[in-house]
Amino acid sequence: MTGRSSREERTRDAAGEFATALPPGNARGPLFLGEELRAWVVLAVGVLAVSAHSALSFGITPLMRALTADLGWTRSEYATAINFRILLLMAAAPLAGSVVDRFGARAVLALGALAMAAGGAVMAGADTLGDLYGASVLIGPAQACIGSVAGSALVLRRFRRQRGVAIGILNGGDNIITSGVHYGAAALLVATGWRGALDVIAVAYVFLALLFTLTLASGEGRAVRATPGESRIPWRDRRFQALLACYVLIYAFITSVGLHFPAFQQDLGRSPTEAAAIYGTSNLVGALGSIACGLWAQRFGAARTLVGVVAGLLLTSFVLWLPLPGWAFWPWAAVYGVANAGAVALLALILDEHHGVAGIGRLLGTAMVFCMGATIAGNQLSAAVFDASGSYLPVWRLYSGAMVVALVPAWFVARGALRGRRQPV
Repeated sequence: MTGRSSREERTRDAAGEFATALPPGNARGPLFLGEELRAWVVLAVGVLAVSAHSALSFGITPLMRALTADLGWTRSEYATAINFRILLLMAAAPLAGSVVDRFGARAVLALGALAMAAGGAVMAGADTLGDLYGASVLIGPAQACIGSVAGSALVLRRFRRQRGVAIGILNGGDNIITSGVHYGAAALLVATGWRGALDVIAVAYVFLALLFTLTLASGEGRAVRATPGESRIPWRDRRFQALLACYVLIYAFITSVGLHFPAFQQDLGRSPTEAAAIYGTSNLVGALGSIACGLWAQRFGAARTLVGVVAGLLLTSFVLWLPLPGWAFWPWAAVYGVANAGAVALLALILDEHHGVAGIGRLLGTAMVFCMGATIAGNQLSAAVFDASGSYLPVWRLYSGAMVVALVPAWFVARGALRGRRQPV
């Protein structure tokens, strides 16, 4: 040893970086599946964090119809307020990532949960559109703090050998819990109305903030040491540019499917319940698909796995062109669920593979700006194409073309990645 503690030696990866922040003073704990038991505890916390981001987005969609009808808002007015929230998320995400890199995840997650609680409470008491925008001012930045940026950074810095599996579980668990929140919100809507449902969710965020505070150590998840230049965003790195371009196209497509697939199925004559069940199946299968993609990425490289995932998204986009019977969309949902969840999980793993985890918070925060921008643009584009044509067929053809184009940057990102990727020790 030469001036570095044995603890530091254990947290050094193959590139010689000190990228994992472990609780100060803790000795190496018992192992489970090759990782410290503490890492799996942190993973459970990360799953709750990422799910908490989704709960006030996708989880509460059963409340939208009752909320807008009760307050006399149009769907466009509600959607505009949600887009405003996403813009605030985009603005806050890089800052949240930088704070995690420097100080750790505990305070970021706890404060994010408290802000989500406050935003949910304001939303529950809303009477005017101004109230909804006020809730968005709280919820947008809070989602940047409590979502995948902090959760992924926390998990990646804790795991050494099972990072692919861990990130797969992180995102797969989000799928399952968000589906549970979705059904729970629907049940609360019947029992208490939309205001009562939001009040219950707001209280849950308070308990979540307490959980983050008690479970995580101070500074846990921060970058211990970064080599020169690793704290900066690699804007001139062509692989980074290609990765952002690929994910802009991916998020535009998966957002459009998520928001428009139920209406598309109803246009084909299927009931709202059947349409929701088909898409719900894709989420549940995606939970397992996320883990499978993480495991595959761990074995063969995340960037190379991305090529297969984009090819899967391309295949599912082509299928949407076809006049299929209702039963055929169930296997479609399975394939789409794996590809969709795999794409979401792979982003953090590819950034780790190419750039290490020293600046992963800031890198993920920056990437999420582009992904959320694509979310807004994809939704608006799909709606505009449908309004102009009266059919979703041109929408799916447009995104088939987008997925063909996405294969090019995906291939560029993957080129030579296995040979040069970072291997944790």
